[in-house]
Amino acid sequence: MSEYNEYVTAINKIYDYLAQMKAGWNNLDNHNYIESIEEYRQEVLDSSTLIKNSSSTSPKKDKMEVLGND
Repeated sequence: MSEYNEYVTAINKIYDYLAQMKAGWNNLDNHNYIESIEEYRQEVLDSSTLIKNSSSTSPKKDKMEVLGND
């Protein structure tokens, strides 16, 4: 799995868990904390495009040769 896919999967899990917590908790303070985290969602999504762009433009890494046992 690429770095981009791992990042997107992790972010989706985080925001899914936040939605579940928000639905399950009745405390107004907790809802406010969750909403303050959700304010960063667009910034997180924007950074995913940076990861996608950097992985597509970076040169592919060559595998290293194993040394020894000659």
